[in-house]
Amino acid sequence: MRDLKDFMISLGTGNSLLSYLTAQSSGAGDGSAAAATTATNANTKARLAATAQAALAAAGSSHQAAVAEHALDKQQTALSKELRAAMTQSGITLTGSIEFSVGSDGALAIKGSDADKAVAASFLKADTHRPSFSSRLTSLVQDAGKLSATIQQRAAISQAARYGGSSGGVMSLYTSLMQQTNTTPTVFAVSAASSSLTYAGVLATKA
Repeated sequence: MRDLKDFMISLGTGNSLLSYLTAQSSGAGDGSAAAATTATNANTKARLAATAQAALAAAGSSHQAAVAEHALDKQQTALSKELRAAMTQSGITLTGSIEFSVGSDGALAIKGSDADKAVAASFLKADTHRPSFSSRLTSLVQDAGKLSATIQQRAAISQAARYGGSSGGVMSLYTSLMQQTNTTPTVFAVSAASSSLTYAGVLATKA
């Protein structure tokens, strides 16, 4: 995929994404100006959301992204099976689903019922595998987070290239879009019978 500079060089004149979509929505007929403005704003927001989602889906379905997603899926499938087997061997049975995520400080966080969180935390603390399950869980979530960021960056490049207009407009729109990226945390969920890896830019992969 071409980078932002290539996109900027290839562009002609045009409007920003917001200006473009606002213009497309501005043909109000009779009625109060306030009502027309409200309807236009709602229509514009809907178009923005739809355009952003379409760009995200396109970036996530590219060949390079698909290859990376497949690798992550294999990784999470193997890890979930090994984790469940090790917990079962240790006499641990999950009553529900536990979710693993990584905070901005790089620490692994566990979410679930109090009972499941307690046994999972105890298991990870006593784990003697090398590499440890904690490090493997952290690595999986972080790798998925990096792919998510890449997919969102490519989606922003695509939108900026299409609607940015001049090179300065492309960069400005790209910067704005990157500030509005999906901040939903990457989550690896495991239960006694299944697992899933969810991150922005791709549907949840399940095992």
